[in-house]
Amino acid sequence: MLTASFRNLVKYDFIVFFREPFFALPILLLPGIFFYVFMSIFKMQAGSVEGFDIYIPTYGLLISFLVLFFNMGMQFVTEKENGVHKRLILSSINKKHIVYAYLIRGITLSFIGLVEICLIAKLAFDMEMTKYFFSFLLGYLLIIFLLLLISISVHDLFKSTKQVLPFTIITFQYVLFGSGLMFPVSSAPEFLKVIIYINPFYHMNKILVSLWKGHLNNIPLSSIVYLLVITIGCFSLVRYNSLKKES
Repeated sequence: MLTASFRNLVKYDFIVFFREPFFALPILLLPGIFFYVFMSIFKMQAGSVEGFDIYIPTYGLLISFLVLFFNMGMQFVTEKENGVHKRLILSSINKKHIVYAYLIRGITLSFIGLVEICLIAKLAFDMEMTKYFFSFLLGYLLIIFLLLLISISVHDLFKSTKQVLPFTIITFQYVLFGSGLMFPVSSAPEFLKVIIYINPFYHMNKILVSLWKGHLNNIPLSSIVYLLVITIGCFSLVRYNSLKKES
């Protein structure tokens, strides 16, 4: 049963997000606008959007990245820098509650963004939705968990927003243009493909697209293994950060 303190924390977390239109509006609206523009261009060039529904999970992943890594990562460092977490822990809130609150917001906003992309795809372009939506959503949920783990473990290394801001901007560019989310990897130069292949978001996208298409037996094993290695590395990083604070 949820305590009143935890419910208030979740409410506070959403208030913090929506009171910053610089973060809230781009995260919730821009991916949908980009999706509409790109699909319109594809339709003009190809004459139809048949087969382009595979970009729906791609843009869903982009929204999750913006929410969980770009926005929450910055918020995590800001709250840590301002002593918000310490004050919360002195009350009836513990560290797990803070993470759970982030997770609830991450799941909620990611699914809102996914629904937005699906509605644009269906209403504006009459795209066919996947017949394997349940398995896709399960995979999408696991990716959300992994994104939050990566975000917290990495951003916990930074002590101030001045330190983390350049890193966040560079990471955003890397995910946007060095992961295959914005253009097919096959069209990238050979030297750039190496950078793309080591990007976790490239492997997340491959798995989500396979789930969307219902190709459960064709999910790349290399992508699964790579993300498992990333997961283990993140848990090790969380442990390292925790021991460092205790010492």
